[in-house]
Amino acid sequence: MTGDELRALRERRGEDQLGFAGWLNAALNRRYDRSRISRWESGAERIPQQVAGFIRDQTKPADQPALPAELRPVRRAVIAVANQKGGVGKTTSAVNLSYALAILGLSVLLIDSDPQANATVHLGIDPGEVETARKGLYNVLRGGGAFDSILQPVCGGVFTLAPSSIGLAAAETELVAEPDNSLVLKEKLADVRDRYDVVVIDCPPNLGLLTINALAASDLVLIPVQTEVFAGLGVPLLMETIAKIRRRSNPSLNIFGILPTMYSARLTQDQASLKEIQSHYEGRTRVLGVVPRATLFAQASGAGRPAIEADPNSTSVQAYAELAREVAAHLIARPVEARHGAA
Repeated sequence: MTGDELRALRERRGEDQLGFAGWLNAALNRRYDRSRISRWESGAERIPQQVAGFIRDQTKPADQPALPAELRPVRRAVIAVANQKGGVGKTTSAVNLSYALAILGLSVLLIDSDPQANATVHLGIDPGEVETARKGLYNVLRGGGAFDSILQPVCGGVFTLAPSSIGLAAAETELVAEPDNSLVLKEKLADVRDRYDVVVIDCPPNLGLLTINALAASDLVLIPVQTEVFAGLGVPLLMETIAKIRRRSNPSLNIFGILPTMYSARLTQDQASLKEIQSHYEGRTRVLGVVPRATLFAQASGAGRPAIEADPNSTSVQAYAELAREVAAHLIARPVEARHGAA
């Protein structure tokens, strides 16, 4: 546990350093004071294992129910999390959805298909080390490596990550000369696909060949859209691209839904943008429950953890818990019918 994580937990509890010390003292029968908490948070002093272990126990998602045995998925799915507009909560959604699905009892693989390696960083892995060791997605797509050579357990083994690094940027141009260049990821993924109930792909913020490969390999597309002015800008082009891929190479591809993100019910503009999104896509594809704007997401990302792991009881993360249940219910329901619009 880092000092930043400790501070974030204290702030979420709404306590100053003195009150936080009192909470620890009552639970652990210690005599910590405000100055000790300050030194832990600043990094001047290492947080004791007893304290770190106690806090981890308090933040375990023990109350998140797993799926009953009779509700195990009857089919698997690959889900691309895509939007060519950056800053819409795409990586946050991919990471937290992956964790939420995993604690329901599903086996989950998250693929970081973005050269910016945001999902890799979000889960506490150094993309520089991934690049140096050649253990990233580029090595699979262009270096002749197998997926098995790069997979890493994350969040204490809760799910698995295929990490990325800046080297993946070269794949965009190198794939141009590849025969059937939109199907490379799908072909490589076939080696490990049957091990996982769900594969989530965090796409780059563009419609280049890496995103095209992700869509060609997927069954469903989740489209995060920030609730702001011009929120849907670019989404029609993404939907047009999805329709083309459905016609040309992947007839089973469907849109799972639009996910409104960074929503604040207090802001009139956010309310208006949400209504605009809902009315625009009514009858075309479903609009899922909103993900609220919350500092918890940035704090958890900075600490290298999914927000839903860092604070599972926060109301801010419940949207991802509910989204995971919708995905699980979809996998239990009747098979996907290839059609335009939502699955």
